[in-house]
Amino acid sequence: MNSISTQTRPSPVMRLLPAIILAAAIALTAALFVTGIAAPRILSDPGTLVRWALPGVTAFHHLAMAATLGSLVLAVAVLPPDPPGRAQAPGARERALTVAAAAATVWTLAAASIIVLSYADIIGQPISAAPEFSQQLASYITEHALGRTWLIMTLIAAVTATLAFAVRSAAAVTATAVLAAAAVIPLSLIGHVAGSDDHNGAVNALALHLLGVCLWVGGVIALGLIAGNLKNNGPLARTVLTRFSALAGVAFALVVVSGIINTAYRIGGWEGLVSDYGSLVLFKTLATLVLGYIGWEHRRWIRAKAGSSAESHLVWMLIGVEAIVMGAVIGVSPVLGKTPPGPRVVEPAVTPAKVLTGYDLPPELGAMSWLTQWRWDWLWVAVALLLAAAYLAGIRRLRAAGTQWPLRRTLLWLAGLVLLVYATSGALAVYLPVLFGMHTAAHLLLIFAVPLLLTAARPYLLASKALPRRTDGTLGWREAMSLWPDSGPGRLLSRPAAAGVLTAVALAVFYYSPLFRWSLSDHVGHELMITASLVIGLVLAAAVLGTRPRSGDRAGVFTLLGLCALLVLWAVYTAALGQPVQGEWFASLGRTDAAGVLADFRSGAVAMLLAGTVPLLCAAAAIALRSGLTRRL
Repeated sequence: MNSISTQTRPSPVMRLLPAIILAAAIALTAALFVTGIAAPRILSDPGTLVRWALPGVTAFHHLAMAATLGSLVLAVAVLPPDPPGRAQAPGARERALTVAAAAATVWTLAAASIIVLSYADIIGQPISAAPEFSQQLASYITEHALGRTWLIMTLIAAVTATLAFAVRSAAAVTATAVLAAAAVIPLSLIGHVAGSDDHNGAVNALALHLLGVCLWVGGVIALGLIAGNLKNNGPLARTVLTRFSALAGVAFALVVVSGIINTAYRIGGWEGLVSDYGSLVLFKTLATLVLGYIGWEHRRWIRAKAGSSAESHLVWMLIGVEAIVMGAVIGVSPVLGKTPPGPRVVEPAVTPAKVLTGYDLPPELGAMSWLTQWRWDWLWVAVALLLAAAYLAGIRRLRAAGTQWPLRRTLLWLAGLVLLVYATSGALAVYLPVLFGMHTAAHLLLIFAVPLLLTAARPYLLASKALPRRTDGTLGWREAMSLWPDSGPGRLLSRPAAAGVLTAVALAVFYYSPLFRWSLSDHVGHELMITASLVIGLVLAAAVLGTRPRSGDRAGVFTLLGLCALLVLWAVYTAALGQPVQGEWFASLGRTDAAGVLADFRSGAVAMLLAGTVPLLCAAAAIALRSGLTRRL
């Protein structure tokens, strides 16, 4: 390792890291004593080592995972590349990547340790070197959902650690950060709210919570660990803190709102707060709010006063204190996950629909059901709110500069986001797993209507006007939005015909392959279906609408009309088909009317015509009127 100069000596790291670990250990120990989670068990006691080590290692796992992702995000989007000629002292970005590599190594070891500790905890036996224990552990890893999940976590952490050591290019580091962020998916599936009545909503809320924690807490910890490279460089420190404060603000909002939702899923009502679980929740909530206020105030202060060394030293000291308190909050998290929120409620009778979808059959679809039936998908609610806030913030920035933005584009953007929320959380989402017609309607709205509305609002044009272009090699919002159009696949699929072929093939592959069944039976499959639908739809919308009026309008209109013709043929084929697609799934949900299942399948043909062709025809008409094609066709 390169020697470190006097100005960037590692003393901040050597002081801060032990303090964070000590704060987490103290908070963890106090929580274990208060709740009695680590007390000896009357039956199936795995021993003192397992009872104390499992929550302790889990706390280290969460800290390391957060520090890994936070450091990688800093290296991608906050810290500019190090200047050349630093052979003797690594710069701030290199230091952040070093922190990411070290944290990912700890993350890997902790995840691997949890595999063994969690198995011993489940079977209620101490860790043993006996062959029987090893054989059963292997079965646990390959056959048990919890064991497989921790194996996936270990693999993600190991690959992330390897890449953090090996790669330095902007694209490779960005891919490494995305891989590290993907770890919140398996972790949310086994989280302490995953077993609630609304499993899917709880999992999504927990995933948002984990992502927000990793970005916010991990970013603050990483800033504290690389403070020695920043605090003596006022302009760089001001730039870094300004950029990170925007990211931290979004992450803080995710943490607070998703934390409230998770708590509501766990405790049900206010009376649940009067318990050991409620006490831990109140501690975390109070600490989070205090940390949010401190972070906001001192970052606002440093943006204005980061010039003097005394003020800079004080602000970096506050960041260190913030990181230490965050370590204590994360130390409580493993105990919170193992603490029951209250007395168990008697489970209702299990129905076929409950087994297959996780929910009982909704009431019969009526006129009022379109307004009264909701099942919140917090992932897409959060996406919609963040996109709405970002768009309105861009408009505000334009107006502050004296530039107006058309109201119709704002209305199109908000309408697209409202439709996104309704398609993922409203009646369409409630009836989607049990009625083929509703599934088709939601799916086609997500592919056609939502992307066309959003693209017609010209978000890329707004970003290019409202956001400054970064010239220091970091990845800002404007640069991120230009990655796809400037790529090879992006240029190919900017042609309307190519985008239309992609859309048609994607629909055929989805409905006539195991992907359809996977999206019905698995929550991850369902969310990936929504994501893929939106991505494909945005590619199509960008190709046919274009970023410049009159550019390829004729090809765009013909592509939309061709897709309409394919949907009409598909609707006729569906209505005439005697055997429904995935008919065994819809017939196995406990519905008593076999004829209704086939009738519902045929109603999917109507959904194809309404949810599919209507948005396409409207878009084709709008393009033709915009470019005057109606006078030339």
